[in-house]
Amino acid sequence: MKRFQDERGQALVLAALCLSLLLGFLGFAIDVGLLFVEKRKVQEAADIAAAAGAAELNYGDYAATAQASAAQNGFTNGVNGVTVSVNPSGTTIPSPQNGAYAGQAGYLEVVVSENVPTFFMRAMKIASMTVSARAVGALGSSQNCIYALAGSGTTISMSNNAKLTATGCGVVDDSSSSSAISVVGSASLTAASVGVVGGAVTNNNGSISPAAISGTVPSSDPLAYLSPPPYTASSCGSDPLTHYGNGGSSYSVGPGSTYSTTQGGNTVCYTSLTLGVNADTVTVNPGIYVITGALTFASGATLGGTGVTFYLVGSGSVNIGNNASLTFTAPTTGTYDGILFFQDRADTNAASIQGGASSSLTGILYFPAAALSIGNGSSSTITSPLIASTITLVGGSTLQDNDYASVNPSTPLTSPRLVE
Repeated sequence: MKRFQDERGQALVLAALCLSLLLGFLGFAIDVGLLFVEKRKVQEAADIAAAAGAAELNYGDYAATAQASAAQNGFTNGVNGVTVSVNPSGTTIPSPQNGAYAGQAGYLEVVVSENVPTFFMRAMKIASMTVSARAVGALGSSQNCIYALAGSGTTISMSNNAKLTATGCGVVDDSSSSSAISVVGSASLTAASVGVVGGAVTNNNGSISPAAISGTVPSSDPLAYLSPPPYTASSCGSDPLTHYGNGGSSYSVGPGSTYSTTQGGNTVCYTSLTLGVNADTVTVNPGIYVITGALTFASGATLGGTGVTFYLVGSGSVNIGNNASLTFTAPTTGTYDGILFFQDRADTNAASIQGGASSSLTGILYFPAAALSIGNGSSSTITSPLIASTITLVGGSTLQDNDYASVNPSTPLTSPRLVE
């Protein structure tokens, strides 16, 4: 009867059952861990795709860009059980289908899903599980306000005690030169950040604060999507100054004025425009001014205008003369919301602010193919981004650049951001 009382075999059976159970939990944990790893990858792809797509909202190719971005990160729509949805993908201005921004235009939703094969869960007849993630991108105000767009050479040059201060926003320089930014001769560049594709040099008590970060990715033209105002060159009027004489006159220019040819809506065109000669009193009416020649703000002139955009095209150029005092504000609505100066992308004529000029300019100064020179003791305050091919400050000139988004939240200068 002793053989029926021996229980040592039961312990072995129990141990085998427990080991099988532990191995099952271990296998389940491994599968779950792998799913979590894949979840992080899917979320990263969705985040990057939403941000990349949002950057293209002004250009209309946001859906294709989001899809391409997801593919670059290993998630191609329709391949290996992957689905990448851009919601919705067929409208000009997208709106999410889910979340806090559902139905709101201007927000790009990307959902990435993947069927992930399991290993140990197959014992429970679970061959795969779906992992998905979503992200929502949008355009917000850019954190930068100074852009030098030329890809080579010294594109930001400061000397002879010149000062550029933009503490509320950043500086971006696209030049790959080792001396893309040059600050010498007691000049100073102060900004929230300074990024440059190439390098920056300082000599003879020149200073950059904070230190420039080299090796950044070129930003390209941030307003490349903006179309120029339409106009008919043959209908452009001559400079009103030729009708009123030189000095002591009182007259208005722009839409509604006597010597202007309306191009449609609130747009006028002049073959040239000279303002403020010999103490002329000039009223600058709100509107869009297409200038096909020289735009000159005369020496000593005191001028201003609100809701004004100057578009320079052909041989158009701008010159702010000695001791001119200007107070101009860009429109805050419409197609050219926020644009004060817009020089055509094919127009390389230099822009000049010289000779003790003191100006307060609120609105974007956009000279994408032109060199901008500020010098000889000029002192200007701009509350907006400054975009030019190259920027030069010399001779004790002072440029104070304030954050434009704080006064105009609808600024067209934007950068992508994730909101969900």
